[in-house]
This record gives sequence, C-alpha cells and structure tokens, in this order.
Amino acid sequence: MSTNEESETRLARSRALVVGVGGLGAPAAMALAAAGVGTLILVDPDRVELSNLHRQPLYETADLGRPKVEVAAARLERLHPALHVDRHEASFTAGHLAGATVVLDGTDSIAAKFLVNDACVAAGIPLVHAGVLGFRVQLLTVLPGQSACYRCVFEEAPPPGDVPSCQEAGVLGPLPALAGALQAAEAIRVVTGVPVAYADRLLAGDLHTGRWRTVPVAARAACPACARLHLRPARAGLHVIGRSEAS
Repeated sequence: MSTNEESETRLARSRALVVGVGGLGAPAAMALAAAGVGTLILVDPDRVELSNLHRQPLYETADLGRPKVEVAAARLERLHPALHVDRHEASFTAGHLAGATVVLDGTDSIAAKFLVNDACVAAGIPLVHAGVLGFRVQLLTVLPGQSACYRCVFEEAPPPGDVPSCQEAGVLGPLPALAGALQAAEAIRVVTGVPVAYADRLLAGDLHTGRWRTVPVAARAACPACARLHLRPARAGLHVIGRSEAS
C-alpha cells in the first residue's frame, strides 16, 4: 500500500470529535469532511443565531433557530455522501470521547477549554486546541503523555467573567475559519501519523499587527491534569488569549 493510500485508509477509519460547531468547529468540520475523515462526532448545545452567520460558514439565514449539529450534519453529509456524522445537541461531557481518534476544541469559553483538555488527557486522546479573540489566534496540540497539555500552559481558568468570549468581545469574521483550518490540518497529521506541528509549541498570531510566533512550552511537573503521565521541567505559564499577551 502506498503512503497516500495508507493515509486515506487511516482517515476513512478515523472518528474526529468536534466540540463546538461554531466559528472554529464549523470550518474545521468542513475541512475534515473534505479530507476524507470517515466519521465526525459533532457536539454543541446551541442553535443558529443571526450573530453567528458572519463567521460560521455552515449556516445561513434560513437556519436561524435550528440546532447547529442538525444543520451542520445535514450539510456535510449532503456534500460528502461517504461521511457519517454522529450529532449530539448537548454540552460536552467525557462520555462523548468514546471511540474518538482525535478531538478538536471549538468551544468559546475558557472554562470549557479546561474541561475538554482534562477529559482528553484522562482518556489519552489527542486534542487540537484553538482560541480566537478580536484579531488574535492561538493553537496547541496536546498528545497525552508526550507533550504539554492546555493546563500545563495556562494553569487554571480565570474567574467567571474575567475573560470575555468571542461572542461578547467580537472577533474578525474570517479569523475563526483560518484557525479551524489550522486545527483540521493538525488533526489530519495526528490521524495519518505525520509528525504534528504544534505539540510543545504554542502558535500565536495577531492579524492586526501581522505578527506570528511559536512559543516553546513544556509539561509542568505539578500539572493536575497530566503530571501522572510524565514529569518534565516546569515552564512559566503563559496567559490566556483575552487576558494578556498570548499572541
């Protein structure tokens, strides 16, 4: 079997869990479906709102009020007949991880990102994190037992209301699509066995200044999520996007 055939087979057999089918998750799901992922698991409790439309490409005005997972699943399966979509109109729980090959975090709150990270680390499932706010984007891949996790880098969630969501603070419309595409590309690397780009490296970009950088990170010995998996030198924590200069 050629390398391309092997990659296609791995993609077809994979189950990619997308948590949050909004600004990040919708374009990520579209890219994964187009790449040949066999099953998408979509988890989102929300319904389509007018404010979503400028940055969530799976939805249009006629979809207002409908569950995001239902609209997204119907569109993706229509475009890709071989694709299977499991849909869950619900908030994420660890139970949604069952059978997942890789997880993409498309949530828009810091608390949710910690929840997804901790569940993935506990289950040993690779996670591709992304966050966007205003003109800024960040990306980190978590390989449980091999690389730093989200909690290693940011340590703990800020108090409720301290960091606004992109719904509250606003985000440049095309930015989540860019971030979602980057997430999908990294998830495809995970699934096909290609070395990932952003494990132990936080990608941070600011489209307002045009500045991109990668920041080396390392697992934290005292991390409550992953310290039991490995002990590595601690590194000073960075700040979450929206709280300080994470990008």
